[in-house]
Amino acid sequence: MNKYNLGKKIVVVGVSASGKSTFSRKLAEKTKLPVIHMDSIMWKPGWEYIGDEATTVKLDEESSKNGWIIEGYLTKSSRTFLFERADTIVYLDYSPLVSSMRYIIRWWKHRNDPRPELPGSPEKFSFKFLKLVWTKGETISLESFLRNVSDGKKIILKSPSEALDFLNSIQ
Repeated sequence: MNKYNLGKKIVVVGVSASGKSTFSRKLAEKTKLPVIHMDSIMWKPGWEYIGDEATTVKLDEESSKNGWIIEGYLTKSSRTFLFERADTIVYLDYSPLVSSMRYIIRWWKHRNDPRPELPGSPEKFSFKFLKLVWTKGETISLESFLRNVSDGKKIILKSPSEALDFLNSIQ
């Protein structure tokens, strides 16, 4: 038995390249819940963004289902309803060094062979994006949203070893 009552609707967020997809796949193995990758929702092949409105519509549809793990970058317009629907929010709040190194490794590994959740979109390296990862720029507004979430609903994991301990605690 584990100490967490995660429920059947789990959101996994964090800075880009923190390992949300990998963490979510491992969490899905434990919980038997399907994973919904935001990258699969938001991007068409060739890194063509479908837009905030279309993303929100698709995410509203997916999050209306009975059980799921939704992972990835959440548009500001979708955070409120998604956080309300979620039973648990897991925030991978890793150091800039960890996420930056993971970004570089991910780029190298998938520069020719795209990640499974992004068919047709090989990774591109960008110093501007690396700076965004290093400064945790995309999580500033996310953290203000998370401040309004009750402590019993959110789990903040500060390192990959904490995340592994968390996953290992789930039966």
